[in-house]
Amino acid sequence: MSKFIIKELQYQKLLEVAMDLDIYSQPMTTSSDNGNSDVEDAVDDIISKMNELKSMLKSGKPIHTESKTQIFRNLDQINQTFSNIKYED
Repeated sequence: MSKFIIKELQYQKLLEVAMDLDIYSQPMTTSSDNGNSDVEDAVDDIISKMNELKSMLKSGKPIHTESKTQIFRNLDQINQTFSNIKYED
């Protein structure tokens, strides 16, 4: 193997270039999490419970007036939240 003699300034520049190459050649580890994963999980849970509730109602399960009122109140809140998120600037 050949030996090369370089000046200290050249060595520093060579080291900087090597470090840059190392940084730019590393695979990107960009997180795909946009910060909404907990909200997505909550929405999935709501959908699951609503599908189960829908099945119970279709099978003829009786429901009290207070529960009906609460369902409609929750629907109003979901509609408001949906509008806030969808039309938010």
